[in-house]
Amino acid sequence: MKKSERVARTAVFMVAAVLMSKVLGMLRDVLIAGAYGTGGAAVAYETASRLPILLFDLVIGGVVAASFVPVFNELTVKEGREAAFDYANRYINLLLVLTLVLALLGGLLSSPLVEILAPGLSEETHSLAVALNRIMFPMVIFMALAYALVGLLQSLGEFRIPALMSLVSNGIMVLYLLVFNRKFGVVGLAVSMLAGWGAQAVMQMPSAHRLGYRWRPTSLALTPAIRRSLSMALPILISTWMQPLCNLINTRFASGIAEGRAITAIGYANRLYVIIVGVFSFVATNLLFPYLSRATAAGEHKEAERLTGLSLKLLGLIILPIAFGAAVLAEPIIGLVFERGEFGPGDTLMTAEALRCFALGMPFMAFNEVYTKLLFSRQRPKPAMVTALAAVAVNFALIGPLSAYLGVSGIALASVAAIAVNSVLNHLWLRRGGTKLLSGADWLDFGKIMAAALCMAGAVILTVHWLDLGRLSETLIAVALGAMVYALLLLLFREREVTGLLSRLRGKDGRA
Repeated sequence: MKKSERVARTAVFMVAAVLMSKVLGMLRDVLIAGAYGTGGAAVAYETASRLPILLFDLVIGGVVAASFVPVFNELTVKEGREAAFDYANRYINLLLVLTLVLALLGGLLSSPLVEILAPGLSEETHSLAVALNRIMFPMVIFMALAYALVGLLQSLGEFRIPALMSLVSNGIMVLYLLVFNRKFGVVGLAVSMLAGWGAQAVMQMPSAHRLGYRWRPTSLALTPAIRRSLSMALPILISTWMQPLCNLINTRFASGIAEGRAITAIGYANRLYVIIVGVFSFVATNLLFPYLSRATAAGEHKEAERLTGLSLKLLGLIILPIAFGAAVLAEPIIGLVFERGEFGPGDTLMTAEALRCFALGMPFMAFNEVYTKLLFSRQRPKPAMVTALAAVAVNFALIGPLSAYLGVSGIALASVAAIAVNSVLNHLWLRRGGTKLLSGADWLDFGKIMAAALCMAGAVILTVHWLDLGRLSETLIAVALGAMVYALLLLLFREREVTGLLSRLRGKDGRA
């Protein structure tokens, strides 16, 4: 089988696995919303579950894979697999020590951390959030191990097991909510989340062993490879702060809207937004990163630029229509997904208001993932750090006035402005450094894609306006019609990726 065919099959498998995991994740959120609505228990769980993830992201998060993959691949290319495995052992052991300390500190400081994150909570909700947070904080250890193993396996060419890990963890939580939630309640839900992260780490170990990796205790000595990773750590870490810091700022402002119910509305909308973007950007960037790192280590910079430009075009082809569709259909989507049990029509309107604005940031989020992976593969994280800090400053400057005038929409729009600034600045920085990712013809294709997506959104709006068949029927018909309009316009405009795909599907003899 040709390498291109293997990559294509792997990509299809990853899309299917990630899509299934996102569906399970959505089902998990639906079940949580149905069981707890936007009441005190839901607010406590949402606040408590964010804290370990936020602190992990702020202290270690993006460094785990981003500083590991380039160095591991460079060692593999230049010194061989044994040297790379020795580096992996030292890296993982250092992570385990750091996250153990973080878990202990997080448990001890749970009460002030909850107060910092959500100062507007009632005393009862605050106490419950503190108790749940202490249960969940040890998951930072499993998160670090899981992400390190993802980087290891993907660098060794194993993409399928990492693609399945979210499916397993979401499955554990869905099983708990369906079978055990009535008996153990929100405390058991926190335990199931901890178990899900533990499963993500454990399930990757057999594949790592099969591919030759053997864990062993090592000293924490700073070898040249570890020092190279650490030299990138702070810039990479700061460059990944944009999303968690914006979430932290958003939660603080949301805690003062609608008696804290805006926290859950923003949370549900943001997760749906990340789910939609994540299915495709996760696959693109996780496949891309090891290839970029190896190409850079081998000095094949033109190949790295070609892969990056192709990824940007394919993501635009997929994400732009989804973003416009999510913005137009935000209310029926939220209603169909979440509105049941304790989650009522008012909650649907508030959450849809946030999703409608978040949708505008989907293309920027997807493109920014590609830009940062290119910078990290070159072991040049400082530009990404600077642009991320600029984005956080934009979020901080805008969220006060926007939330005061627009409420939940203002919080979401401040986040969109931040990710847009981050993405555009990274693109400009790469161009300034002589990196040419897109040609004039590529920009023309982007214009065609944008025009087709806007026409599709118009067709969806008219369909929903004219029909009166109920939420589910209207949404399905609007989505089907919108997809047809988008596909036909791309063919009419002769967008090159679409026409190229059709040419490949037809043989040399012109048959399909």
